[in-house]
Amino acid sequence: MIIRLEDTKDYREVENLTREAFWNVYRPGCTEHYVLNQYRTNPDFIPELDFVMEVDGKIIGHVMFSKAELVLDDGSKKASWTFGPISIHPAYKRKGYGLKLLQYALDKARNMGIGFICMEGNIEFYKHAGFDLASKLNIHYHAEPKDAEVPYFLAQELIPGWLKNNGIAEATYCPPKGYFVADENPEAFEAYEASFSQKEKAFKEGQLPQFCQSCGMPLTEDVLGTNADGTKNEDYCMYCYKDGKFLQDCTMEEMIEHCAQFVGAVNEGLEKPITKEEYIGMMKTYFPQLKRWRKTLNVSSDEVMTVNPALAGVKELIAQMADKQPITYISSVDQDGFPWTKAMLKPRKREGIKTFYFTTNTFSIRVAQYKANPKASIYFCDAKGFKGMMLRGTMEVLTDAASKEMIWRDGDTEYYPGGVTDPNYCVLKFTATDGRFYSDFYPRSFVIE
Repeated sequence: MIIRLEDTKDYREVENLTREAFWNVYRPGCTEHYVLNQYRTNPDFIPELDFVMEVDGKIIGHVMFSKAELVLDDGSKKASWTFGPISIHPAYKRKGYGLKLLQYALDKARNMGIGFICMEGNIEFYKHAGFDLASKLNIHYHAEPKDAEVPYFLAQELIPGWLKNNGIAEATYCPPKGYFVADENPEAFEAYEASFSQKEKAFKEGQLPQFCQSCGMPLTEDVLGTNADGTKNEDYCMYCYKDGKFLQDCTMEEMIEHCAQFVGAVNEGLEKPITKEEYIGMMKTYFPQLKRWRKTLNVSSDEVMTVNPALAGVKELIAQMADKQPITYISSVDQDGFPWTKAMLKPRKREGIKTFYFTTNTFSIRVAQYKANPKASIYFCDAKGFKGMMLRGTMEVLTDAASKEMIWRDGDTEYYPGGVTDPNYCVLKFTATDGRFYSDFYPRSFVIE
């Protein structure tokens, strides 16, 4: 057995190995080989940790590593790392080769000074390589609430004390964007896949749940739609797609309304029944992620897959609430750790849904609290629409002339008699890192890059 760095002459053989290793494992077919194909030119790719394993002169295993990021509560980012795909040829699985390859690669990573690894996988296997739930280290998964214990999200300090030594008590993991290349370029992936020998896609027990990319219903072999040539389509169900065409010419909202009538069937599988309104709220969050509506809504795969699915489709609503609601509630933390909340006029200026600017008095208790502790939150409330939006992040107190002039308005001398240079006039700059949105009786959390 030999473990060595991958060479350019190995590329096609390794991609075919990866395809064989992942075919029908997590979903019908696989995309991992295309990720590998595209990743070698990605700036996050780490060529010094791109290893193959040979047995009797044949490549039977491969693993690659990538740079990633940890986002701290104050919005700052720290370097992190991940690995995968890791592949072992099906004929050599369950013989210990995968663990040997991974342990070898982790030792090399440690020697390079890589101190912390996050990844997604089965803890029953990866615990043997030293991995445990990332939540135990206060590292959160980007697409789940911070208090969630995500069973497939794992982490390990390769260098003991690395998190503490780098000032990381809590953070959110953001996976490399390059992992979602097949979703971002479906036509290119299909052309690439066609260059391999044909293999049959199949639904199998143990795969990740698959859902119709039009109506969201669970997909099984017997409810698949059909392509123009009569073959099965793994993306859409028979009720939405037949002979290469959609059966309904409708908007996403009309599809949601249609699906809402089946809430009774949904409740049959739930321990606690939900109302029709709650079901509609859930679909409004989920449907913008589906392939059919992602195209019509012009929501990029980058936004949906690498930021947070809960953010897709509601960014404009957040912006509208910030612009239209006359009052914003802002919170600070006092010296004893208690929250202080105050009603303010709406932001004078905003940059997307990440940065908001307010005016206030320089000599106020609020400013003193933000200077001592920049942690903050702002809240918008639409009482008539029964919607609420909380954004969490940091508040910066700005007193420079450019910032003060940027949001100064005629009539502000009523509050600041000294004009734009009044020492009691300052600017609060709020930078959001994440938030929580409530609408249609359904809350959802999201992360903001």
